Amino acid sequence: MTSTGNTPDYIRHSYKLKSELKSYMVYEFDEVQRGENLLTELLRIEQFQGKSLTTKVDDYLRLRTDAKSWTRSQLITGLRPTSNKNLFSGDCNPFGRNTTPKTLLIFLFSANRKTLFIDVYRGFYPNHNGILQNIISTYQN
Repeated sequence: MTSTGNTPDYIRHSYKLKSELKSYMVYEFDEVQRGENLLTELLRIEQFQGKSLTTKVDDYLRLRTDAKSWTRSQLITGLRPTSNKNLFSGDCNPFGRNTTPKTLLIFLFSANRKTLFIDVYRGFYPNHNGILQNIISTYQN
């Protein structure tokens, strides 16, 4: 996607559901639109276990950074709900917890949750909630 007005560029990643258990779903990378894959081949959406300071989230993104197990995988962000039950927002700090710029992540699940799109707004995070709400509203159409 290209930047239009106040909407920054993002790279869309597509994932397909690989397996599902009671407490998490594993997704496998399918394709990236216009750009390079910025995420991992496997990722997991798991129930939030309260192991960070994140609030108001039920699920968490974990990237599989260790080829052998999920234990050393990286917890990235909570999935913050929006008014759309299949749309969530989050953020990551690619250079460490308290560094800037953060990167905005938008998660869009298909209705049956078998497909997951993650839009990565690399190096961009809205500096106030109004901008975030404007970006989220573009997904409502």
